[in-house]
Amino acid sequence: MKFEITIHPLHKVLGCAGDAALDAASALREGASAVERRAAESLSQFRLEREIRDLQEEIGLQMRAVGEMMYASHRGHPADSGQVQEVLEYVDGLYEELEAHRRELETLRGLLVCSSCGEGNSAGSLYCQNCGKPLSRG
Repeated sequence: MKFEITIHPLHKVLGCAGDAALDAASALREGASAVERRAAESLSQFRLEREIRDLQEEIGLQMRAVGEMMYASHRGHPADSGQVQEVLEYVDGLYEELEAHRRELETLRGLLVCSSCGEGNSAGSLYCQNCGKPLSRG
């Protein structure tokens, strides 16, 4: 009588299980990285939105101050024109900063911002929907 000893390929099963575990770990790392990137993008968007609100509020306060200076002039108490000019130049800077934040926020949201006019366009657009210039993807 002849006996055949079959060695169960346990090492193959263990090897496949090990490969599957490594694949699962890799997928988990990729998923965690995607979640981390999305959280960072959301945080950036939140910060930009907050900065935009703060800039809008500051612009409103400064424009109110200009209005009060103009009204004081109307009432016979003219403000120093240099002071008015200084406030208006400050407001110009605030508007520039506000526009830059808005463009950055649109970019984070996946919009293509026209380099010519600053308008936000959908990701599939080849030309600006506002001015018609070609959109850059780089």
